[in-house]
Amino acid sequence: MRDFDRFLLTVVYDIPLLLFVVDPESGEIVYANQHTRSTLGEHCVGRSFAEVFPAGGGSHYFVSYTQRQDGDQDAAPPLRSEYYDDDSENWYHVLQRSIEWADGSSKYLILLNEINALKRLQKDLSEAHAAVAFKNRELEHAAKTDRLTHLYNRRHLDAILEQEMVRFRRFCKPFSLLIVDCDRFKQVNDQHGHQVGDIVLVHLARLLATGVRATDTVGRWGGEEFLIVLPETHLRSAALVAEKLRQSIDQHEFPVIGHITSSFGATELRGDEDIKDLVARADAALYKAKHNGRNRVEVMS
Repeated sequence: MRDFDRFLLTVVYDIPLLLFVVDPESGEIVYANQHTRSTLGEHCVGRSFAEVFPAGGGSHYFVSYTQRQDGDQDAAPPLRSEYYDDDSENWYHVLQRSIEWADGSSKYLILLNEINALKRLQKDLSEAHAAVAFKNRELEHAAKTDRLTHLYNRRHLDAILEQEMVRFRRFCKPFSLLIVDCDRFKQVNDQHGHQVGDIVLVHLARLLATGVRATDTVGRWGGEEFLIVLPETHLRSAALVAEKLRQSIDQHEFPVIGHITSSFGATELRGDEDIKDLVARADAALYKAKHNGRNRVEVMS
């Protein structure tokens, strides 16, 4: 048994971890292995735990973060916890437990294992997860956004229309639709080039987006056409919204070209039709606005 005890003492003495014993009554470190003495100094034995480890939180053992938050520092020490040493800037995994010392008294055996590599890995993984999450949000945004105008694209508009159709079927909530077309837009491209045409579309998109409610949805339907979904809105109110938007466009000074007009087709969902029929009627109203001279709002009930 004596040989085995000598073997254990040799292992404990030479183990490359911080291993020491603390007296819970005095708070003093009463034993430290060679690695602890090399790291903390030969005179660490006899010093108080709180002096050697001021950030440890307790008088004779490491207090967990949870205990500090709850103010319950008199509770039993956690068997396992983590500790960050400000002076050395090292992270440690802490293992501590009550033991019976050679004289029969109760002591705390504390073992600290440096885990800087693990913490760096955790930090790298956390940053990688954050980067992936950010990239996913970017991809999700790109999947439903028109690259030129930054409005919703047709794919997302289809999804919004489906949502409003469900609300209509389930809760009888009305909604109306506006289709907007930039008048004589082909002439802009032919006379000034597609780059100027793109600038016109961006300005037009901004006027539409800022001229509706937060609950409304504005998107680019295709080319120079835009679609606006107006939840809980009857046709009469939708026509008023369209007229307000038409006037704001008519009064706007566009870069290079100066003035341009727009035509609107407005309609409200009927109880006996689907989305395809609704869009077709809004399109017919837009065609009527074009046929009747442009720069106007036409409704199709």
